[in-house]
Amino acid sequence: MKTVKVKWKHLFFCLLGINGLLIALLFFYMFQPSSSPSIPTIEGEGPTFTVQTSKQHLNALVNAYIQKHEKKGQLSYDVQLADRLYIKSVLPVFGRPVDLTMAFDPVVDEHGHIVLAQPMMTFGQLRLPVPYVLAYIDKHASLPNWVKVDAKQERIYIVVSDIQIKKGFVLKAKTFDLSKDDITFTVTITK
Repeated sequence: MKTVKVKWKHLFFCLLGINGLLIALLFFYMFQPSSSPSIPTIEGEGPTFTVQTSKQHLNALVNAYIQKHEKKGQLSYDVQLADRLYIKSVLPVFGRPVDLTMAFDPVVDEHGHIVLAQPMMTFGQLRLPVPYVLAYIDKHASLPNWVKVDAKQERIYIVVSDIQIKKGFVLKAKTFDLSKDDITFTVTITK
């Protein structure tokens, strides 16, 4: 009888130790910094100009850029600015086209980049888990190098300062309010 109590106590403390180790590992990994994409901060020096545009003009500009730089065999998509920013695509499923629609609320961060947040994604009429769709887009879509997808944080970063408009010019977003059709960028001439 004594050996059964000793084995029971020994097994109990082993299980308690394993649980403690698992909790310690959980806390260790929970407080590690996330591996979000690196987004540069560029401080422009020189004269700065403000450029204001509308949703209609920016729609035309963005979609012309997408069509010009789209690669064959990649997932094609279309961007539409309305009450939210919509990214639309069509995926073939069993030989039939099915609409993939993503909606984002764009905000401007402190560095002048546009962050597409609070996503909603549908595949036909089915709502999809956002991290999986963003990971798929990051892997299969023909995205410019200034678009960074962070599937874990459920965000897309548009690093406006990486958009090459002309050497020596740095572009930053100032306002991006779709409800008021207030879209403003600053263009800084660097030294």
